[in-house]
Amino acid sequence: MNKMVFKINEQKCRGCRRCEAACSWTTSGMTNPRLAGIKIFKSEEEGRDYPVINQTCYQDFCGKAHPKEKGNNVPLCVTTCLFGAITLEGEVI
Repeated sequence: MNKMVFKINEQKCRGCRRCEAACSWTTSGMTNPRLAGIKIFKSEEEGRDYPVINQTCYQDFCGKAHPKEKGNNVPLCVTTCLFGAITLEGEVI
């Protein structure tokens, strides 16, 4: 079992939804954010975007990694985030 923990920094999220697109593409072979394990919720009142990762992703590594980085066990949602809103803490095994 992996000991990595997602760290979400919603202040860095810009709402680009690259993480959603990357996750959903590797799941289904097409880009469909409804199938992604991560969702970006927008708060129009606050003017903020909030990345939310589903419980399954928190419990175990999904196996979705960038093809050039398959061996490092870093989820695709982390590697595609350009702004550092999604990172990992702890030991990645």
